[in-house]
Amino acid sequence: MKRNNRLVRKVVVGLLLCLVLAGILMLYARMLQKELDKETIRTLNEVTAQNVNAVKKEIEREFTLLEEIADRLSTEETFDPEQAADELRDIIKRYSFKRMGVILPDGKAYTTDQAELYLGDRDYFLKSMAGEDALSDKLRDRSNGDDIIVFSLPVYEKDKVCAVLFATYHVKILQELMAVSAFGGNGYSYIISSNGDAVMDTVNPTGFMDFQNVYASLIGASEQNKGCAEKLRRGLESKETGYIRFHNKVDKYMFYSPLDVKDWYMLNVVPTGVMDSTRNFIMLITYGLCGILILLFLSFTGYIYRMERQKKKELADILYVDGVTGGYSYARFCVEAQKSLLKETSAAAYIVMDIDNFKVINELFGYEDGDRTLQYIWGIWKKCSRENEIFARRIADSFVILWYFDFRQELNDRLDGFIRKLQENLEGKVQESAPDYNLKCTMGIYIVKDRKENIQNMMNYAVMAHASIKGQADKWYAFYDDEFREMLLRNKLMEDRMKRALKQQEFEVYYQPKYSTETRELIGAEALVRWIRSDGSVIMPNEFIPLAEKNGFISRLDKYVFTQVCLHQKMWLKEGKEIVPVSVNLSRKHLYNDEFIEEYQEAVEEVELPPRYIQLELTESAIFENQEALCRIIDRLHMIGFRILMDDFGTGYSSLMMLKSIPIDILKLDKSFVDDFDDPRGEKIITSVIRLAQALHMEVTAEGVETEEQYRFLKELGCSSIQGFYFARPMPAKEYEKKLKQRPDTEATIAMPDR
Repeated sequence: MKRNNRLVRKVVVGLLLCLVLAGILMLYARMLQKELDKETIRTLNEVTAQNVNAVKKEIEREFTLLEEIADRLSTEETFDPEQAADELRDIIKRYSFKRMGVILPDGKAYTTDQAELYLGDRDYFLKSMAGEDALSDKLRDRSNGDDIIVFSLPVYEKDKVCAVLFATYHVKILQELMAVSAFGGNGYSYIISSNGDAVMDTVNPTGFMDFQNVYASLIGASEQNKGCAEKLRRGLESKETGYIRFHNKVDKYMFYSPLDVKDWYMLNVVPTGVMDSTRNFIMLITYGLCGILILLFLSFTGYIYRMERQKKKELADILYVDGVTGGYSYARFCVEAQKSLLKETSAAAYIVMDIDNFKVINELFGYEDGDRTLQYIWGIWKKCSRENEIFARRIADSFVILWYFDFRQELNDRLDGFIRKLQENLEGKVQESAPDYNLKCTMGIYIVKDRKENIQNMMNYAVMAHASIKGQADKWYAFYDDEFREMLLRNKLMEDRMKRALKQQEFEVYYQPKYSTETRELIGAEALVRWIRSDGSVIMPNEFIPLAEKNGFISRLDKYVFTQVCLHQKMWLKEGKEIVPVSVNLSRKHLYNDEFIEEYQEAVEEVELPPRYIQLELTESAIFENQEALCRIIDRLHMIGFRILMDDFGTGYSSLMMLKSIPIDILKLDKSFVDDFDDPRGEKIITSVIRLAQALHMEVTAEGVETEEQYRFLKELGCSSIQGFYFARPMPAKEYEKKLKQRPDTEATIAMPDR
C-alpha cells in the first residue's frame, strides 16, 4: 500500500513537473514568437532605410550637379537661350538625364533634343521663376508620353531670374536604382506622394497591376484590404514610419517611410511567407522540442541529465579548441567575439585573412610543414593582439580576428606591423630546406557599425573586401566601408547594363589605323571597342573593361569584337576594297580555357575570311603569367593562320628571355617607351629593343606616336609601323572604310597627321 502511495506521489509529481515544464515552454514559445515578429519588422525597417538613403543621395547628387550648371549659365550680360542649349547638349552626354534645357519667362523651352515644347504651365517652372529649386511629381513627357520627374533651378541675369534650367529624369532610372535584389528577389519598392499617387512603380511582376494610386490598388486587389488602406492613409497623413499587412494574391508586408523629399514616401513590399518562413520554422522546431521534452521528461530526466553533462564537456573540447593551433576554434571565436563587442567601447575591426597559394606549401613540403606554418601564423597573431582581442583559425589557412582601435591610422599601422612580422625570420617555420620562402597574406577588414550585428554578417562583409584584392600582388588588405559598398552597387548596375548592352548591340567596333614608317601607307589597324548607349552617351573602355575582366564578361566581349571584325573585313573584301590585317585584343581569361581557338577558327571559316587578315593581341602581363600554356596556344593559332602580337611591351615585368621563349610575330612598344625618345637613356633602350626584335625576326609597332619628332626618330631606327594620333585617332567602321578607299592612291601622300 505504501509502495502504491509512493508510486502515485511520483506520478503526480511527474505530471505536475510536466505541466510546469509545458507552461514554461509555452511561455518561452510566445516570447520567442514576439521577438521574431520584432526582428521581422526591424529587417523591413533596415531595408527601407537603405532604399530611402539611396534615393535621397541620388536626388541630392542631381541637384548639386544642376546647381553648378545653373551658376555657369547665370550671366551679367544678355542671356542667350540657344547658346545655353548648346552647352547643355555637351553636358548631357556625360549624365543620365533624358533631356535638359532652359525655359524663358514666356514658357518657351530650348532643349537638348530640340523638342518644341511649351512649359510655362508647369508648377516647377513657376516655382523656379520665383527663385526656388524645384522637383516635380511624376509627369507625362509632352514629347513622347514617358513617365518623368523634372528638376528645375533659376538662372540669373544681373541678379534677376531670366530663365529656368530644367532636367528631365526618367522614372525608370529610379526603378533601376531600386531594382537591387532584396529578400531573394521577392521584395520590391514603390515611391508615392502623400495622397497615395504613384511616383515610381516597380518592375517586379508580383506588384500591383496598373499602379496609379496605392489606396485604389489595395482595395482593387482585395476587399479585405480596406482596413489596412485606412491605416496606411492615417500613417501617411501623420508623416509616420510603419507597416501594414495586406493581401495581393498572397499576404504581404508593406513598410512605409517618409523620403524627406517633397511629400514622397518609400514603400517596401515583401511577401509574408518570405519573412515568416524562418520564424515559422523556428516555432515549429520549438513546439516539436517542447513535445519531445515533455514525453521524455519522466523516464529519461536523470539519465539524459548525466549524459548531456558528459557530452557537453566533450563537445566543448571538440568545438572550442582548434586541433592545429591549440587556440580558439571558430565556434568559440563567434561566442567570445559577440561578448567582447558588447563589453568593449573602442572601435572594432573584424578581419578575415588567408595565405595566398597556401596549398603550394602542403603540396611541396607536406601537411606536417603546412600545420607548422599555420601554428607560426597563429603565434604572430598572438604577439600582435592585445589582451582584450580575439583571434582564431577558421578553416584551412583562413584566420578571423577581432581587433579594437581608437584611430584608423592606428589600425593601419598595426596591420602593417603584422605583415612585417609575418615575413621576418621564416627560416625553419615553413621548411628547413626552404629558408627563403616568403608568405603573402591577404586581409579583408570590416569596421563594425552595429555591435549587435550577427557575427556571420560581419564575416561576410570582410570576405567581400578580401575577395576584391585576392590575387593582387601589390595589395595586402582592403576595407569594407561606405565607399566600398557604393562601388559594389555601381559595379552591379554596370554588370547588368553590360549584359543588356551586348544583347542590344550597343558595343561598337572602332579602328585605329597602323601606318608603315617607311612609306606612310596604311598597312593595318587595331580593333577597339566603344560602348555607345541608346541615348547616344559614350562609356569609355577604362570605365567598363576592368570590371569586364574581373567578372569574366571580357571573354564574351572579345568574341563579339572578333566576330564583328570578321564580318567587316569580309564585307569590305567582297566590295573589292584592298583590306589590311586588323588586330583584335585577346584577354588573359582566354588562356585558362583554350576552347576559344575552335570558336575563333569557326568564326573566320563561317564568313570565308582568310585568317591572314586577322591578328590577335596579347598583353605582356598575360604572356608572362603562363608561358608554357601560352606557347601551346600560340602554336595552334599559328597553324590556323593568325599572327600574334605582344601588346603593351615594357609596362610590366618585361623579360628579354621571354622574347626568346614566346613565338610572337609582332612586338608593340608601349607609349611610355615612345614618350622617352628624347631622353638619352630612353633612346638607348628603344634602340636596343628594336634591334633585338629585328634580330629575332619580329616586326615592331610603336604605339602612342603623336609628334613629327617621334615619327622621324622611329623611322631612323627602322621601326616597322606606327600607331597613334600622329596619323589617326580611333574611328568608327564607316570612317575607317574611307581610309581603305584611299588606298593606294592617296594614302602615301599623307603629309600631316590625322588629328
